[in-house]
Amino acid sequence: MSTRIVCATLLSAALLSSCALFVDRAIAQPGGTGDIRAKLAGDYNAGKCRNVIADAAALQKLGALDPQTALVTAQAYYKAGDHAGCAKYIQENLSKDPIIDGEHPAAELLERCQQLWPQP
Repeated sequence: MSTRIVCATLLSAALLSSCALFVDRAIAQPGGTGDIRAKLAGDYNAGKCRNVIADAAALQKLGALDPQTALVTAQAYYKAGDHAGCAKYIQENLSKDPIIDGEHPAAELLERCQQLWPQP
């Protein structure tokens, strides 16, 4: 391999490893919302409820928390046994209950959480 090809190959590798990805004229930085969403999904599937809650907080801080992710986060509170946290989270983050297949899952989950959490 010639010196010129080696230098070009090393330069290309360095540029590729250090640059942002461009998708549809937007910049996708490592550690962005896509990475957080992927981690949240993996954490939820692995049953790591507290990690899901932390991932959702990171998305919320970035202004990228959508209703479906908020619902999954409320479910994580419920699965973790934090029924008070579940009820509070739904009331604060799901004022517009997403309708999924004609059902209102956030309202149903809120009712379950309130039944299991004796309020003063």
